Amino acid sequence: MPKWEIFKEAAERLESNGIAFVLCGGIAVWVYGRRRETTDVDFLVRECDVNSALELLKDNGFDIKRTDLRWLYQAFKDNAKVDLIFEAMGSVRLTPELEAHTQMKDLFGHTYKVISPEDLIIMKAHSISEERPRDWYDALSVLKGTDGQLDWDYLIERSRPRLRRMLGLLFFAQSEPSASSYVPDWVIHRLLAYLPA
Repeated sequence: MPKWEIFKEAAERLESNGIAFVLCGGIAVWVYGRRRETTDVDFLVRECDVNSALELLKDNGFDIKRTDLRWLYQAFKDNAKVDLIFEAMGSVRLTPELEAHTQMKDLFGHTYKVISPEDLIIMKAHSISEERPRDWYDALSVLKGTDGQLDWDYLIERSRPRLRRMLGLLFFAQSEPSASSYVPDWVIHRLLAYLPA
């Protein structure tokens, strides 16, 4: 079970010091889709802020680790883990465009800025691997949880640099009886039209 008091503390520390972040990952899946087991919280931060964010958490009693200099730092406290992600799968970064599409959600006593369902689906489309097969099912749960009421034009534009992975996910969704009605055919056709001849 997530340790909300630790996550709230980390969020408040970042906010009070002017460090922008957006909640993403497994807990964002909770917001829009299914509630599966997760023991950490993922904050998407700007790369220019990640060192300051990490040091700030260290100064407030967190143990820190620069886990992967390409995309991920981590902070730990009382067996809870905060991931500071500065480039998520699918080249998702905290840009003004992404931030403009976020939603404010109250979770266990704190209001978080949560990544949009469209950007979350993009992340999940690109996260799947042999070790992480659940990511596409996370994406399906977001499709179902939103009744497919997405900003499809935004998702299509954001997917254009990596069309085949998004097409793979959406074809998979259409083949799953529980999710097939949530992906309109026109979205598939629009993405296909962007493929090089």
